[in-house]
Amino acid sequence: MKFNFSKIIPLTLSAVFFKKVAAIDSFLKDAIRPKLFQMTDFNVPKIRIYINETEYANLFLVMRCEMDTHPSYLKRNDDCYTAPWVNLNDSFKKLISKKYLDVNSVNNTEDKKLIDDVTNDKKEITLSEFEKIVTTYTKYSLEQIFSQPYDLIRVPNSTPYGTNFETDSASMVFQLKEDNSYKNTTFSKVKFSVGGRSSKAYAKLSYNINIKKDLLYECKQLRLRADSVDPSYLREKIAYDLHNLIDLPSLYANYARLYINDKYMGFFLLRDAIKSRWIEMIFGEKDTKNIYKCHESATQIFNCENDDEKITDNTDFLKFVDKLKNVKSREELEKFFDVETFIKWQAARYLLGSLDHDKGKNTVLYMYHRKDTDVDYWVPLHYDFDMNFGNYKIPNTMQPFSKEIAYKENPLYPIYKLLKLDDESEELIGLMDEIMHKVFNPNVLIPRIDQLKYFIQKYVKDDLTEDKEGHLPGRFDIPVHRGEDLFDYNDFEKNSDFTTIETIQYHNDFNDKDFRRTTALGLKQWVIERFKYACTTYHLDCSYADSVLSRPEYSDYNIKKITHVQRNGGCKGTGYACCIMNNGYIDSTDSDGTWGIEGGRYCLYEEKPKNNNGKEDDKDKEDDKDNDENCWSMKEGYPCCKDENTPVSYISKSTGKEWGMENGEWCGIVDKQKRCSKVEGYKCCKSTCTVSYTDSNKWGVENNEWCIIPYECDNQ
Repeated sequence: MKFNFSKIIPLTLSAVFFKKVAAIDSFLKDAIRPKLFQMTDFNVPKIRIYINETEYANLFLVMRCEMDTHPSYLKRNDDCYTAPWVNLNDSFKKLISKKYLDVNSVNNTEDKKLIDDVTNDKKEITLSEFEKIVTTYTKYSLEQIFSQPYDLIRVPNSTPYGTNFETDSASMVFQLKEDNSYKNTTFSKVKFSVGGRSSKAYAKLSYNINIKKDLLYECKQLRLRADSVDPSYLREKIAYDLHNLIDLPSLYANYARLYINDKYMGFFLLRDAIKSRWIEMIFGEKDTKNIYKCHESATQIFNCENDDEKITDNTDFLKFVDKLKNVKSREELEKFFDVETFIKWQAARYLLGSLDHDKGKNTVLYMYHRKDTDVDYWVPLHYDFDMNFGNYKIPNTMQPFSKEIAYKENPLYPIYKLLKLDDESEELIGLMDEIMHKVFNPNVLIPRIDQLKYFIQKYVKDDLTEDKEGHLPGRFDIPVHRGEDLFDYNDFEKNSDFTTIETIQYHNDFNDKDFRRTTALGLKQWVIERFKYACTTYHLDCSYADSVLSRPEYSDYNIKKITHVQRNGGCKGTGYACCIMNNGYIDSTDSDGTWGIEGGRYCLYEEKPKNNNGKEDDKDKEDDKDNDENCWSMKEGYPCCKDENTPVSYISKSTGKEWGMENGEWCGIVDKQKRCSKVEGYKCCKSTCTVSYTDSNKWGVENNEWCIIPYECDNQ
């Protein structure tokens, strides 16, 4: 079947809206894009952001102090102790109230007067005076007493600080090369902030720019994405280009270099954002208030809220969800939902291996309520494609649509079933065939991969080259590093072809089975194998690719693998500090051990703490007793499993009971093991039910780490 492209994007409107410039990139000659993305084809701009001294400290100094006040990486840093967010008088009062300083031990008259003046706010204490009191009358050094557990100068981590940094008063200079010199476009006021969600867990951050009351070559919102999970630097760029070429409503992308106060921050993907300006460019509605950003939910097919924070009434969207739940036919669904766009997204997702968009219930989806004179329906809009083309978890090039996308556990399955989207769907297969003929085939993508790789290689080289002090551009030193932080230039060179880049990040230093693994298949491997598998599985005529696929380098290639292993420092190799206050407070327990909180930061007990009476907590005793009483396997002569991460090894066909193995012996699986599904290298979430990503499991983010959402969250 042929697809009705005109329903998705009013192409004549877009052609009028965008000013046509001489596009350098012939690959995108048929794509209608804003002037900014035409002018930056094979022309990497410099984006220079300028912020004031306080704002600079709110980003850079906060990130530095987070490390330098960490007990495991403790380093004296006077800038942290006198930072804009620090009040030394308040810190000195805490020194006394927390009994780190016994004022009765102070015997010097001048020191007594100093303490009296500071505590009564008659004097602002200096850092040198603070240090003299601490080193003279306590057992601590200055850096020790200012470290996180003692909570005298807590490093802020909420807006507008650190990974939540933002400012409305930045300025920007956009530099684009023209005739061997740079043309400057200056903006006196832009909003600049750290962007992304899970990307904040990596050493290289992403950023957002909102141009106030002005446009940059037809664009208002800019996004600079680090794409830290993609060793090839190519996946998002290629995905956005392909979506535009097949007329899916999608963003646009190129590349840029970022500088903050003339400090080089690295090489980034440059794209726009799904905001009202983009909606106006694509759909024609000006200043729309009908954009909904979606989040995860354990109960709804889509869980979205208005992107405008000022709009709290979500009635419009809830009515849409209610209709989805009760729809009985395709004809009924088409009255309020853009079915054609939805189906085409599914075909594209399958071919491109869109691992970050599974189930529709995610944080990389917007819903737009389009209300034109002759239409009133909801349009799904996907973005964020750095996990495409066989990247991130356990990619499988040879998997049918029904297992990868339309499986029964998927909350969107009722919609797939209603639309008959399965491995027999002529409509779906027809769309795949069209997409494959046009863009998703080796004839098109292999030279495109090579072309882009060749162009960006010098910029990637700079991005992955250390300075004289051993630092990579724009990377922050953080306590817990991810495996992807180890990607290097060799990975970039190899991953675009047939080399898999794997990372293994151990969660501690005492259990080699407790780790997180990511896998990025070679780009060309994904393209060739998914293309060939789709051709065979769906009985498509793909002879147009025979000339390329018959070449030896594409018919008889060797798959290689590079593995990076990340082990963190900190307490027991977790990256976190050891608890040192001995207050006995227990926040939670997992396979790493027993966790507490000190100075607003998680810490790990080296040994299970005792309460004030020197005895085990009564609650722990009750829990142990309950476990014994509820241990069903005791009746069969076996203990119940004690480790909550013990996986199910066997299910009895006669009783349905689940068994695990611990220390080489059978044990009965109980509720402790059923807190969440088991995935090697990942733990159950301890304190969150917020779903940030979904595949066959529900994933959350906790302490900057992926974790699996517990089953109990489904009941909340």
